[in-house]
Amino acid sequence: MNIVIALLHHIAAFTLVATLLAELVLIRQPLTLSSAKSLRLIDSIYGLSAMLIIALGVLRVMYFEKGQDYYLHNHAFMLKMTGFIIVGLLSIYPTMVFLRWGKAVKLNQLPVLPESQARSIQTILKLELAGILFILAGAVIMAKGYSM
Repeated sequence: MNIVIALLHHIAAFTLVATLLAELVLIRQPLTLSSAKSLRLIDSIYGLSAMLIIALGVLRVMYFEKGQDYYLHNHAFMLKMTGFIIVGLLSIYPTMVFLRWGKAVKLNQLPVLPESQARSIQTILKLELAGILFILAGAVIMAKGYSM
């Protein structure tokens, strides 16, 4: 069971990164009704993958790995969690923008996306991807058995 939980956790993490990259590619292009719908769908998948990462991560920490005492006193784990929280907080703005498009998209109308807002979302998505590097750094440090 431990292997299945770990595998699902990693699949969710790779899905999260893939959705961030897909959003970045789409938001850099001129907005169309099709890309607006895709951004909303991809962002939903992003949110689901983040929730899965959290749920599966909690299961791993509490029941399937080294135990919560190990993780809660491990600086590398705290680096991972801090990175995850920062990435999650950064993701709020793009998600709110995409959610606001709901009515227009349902009416098959192109949502309004000012250039400045598109650039802000691009910057945020790039920052989220950079935050993933901190998460990965914490994972590598932990995998090597260091606690920092």
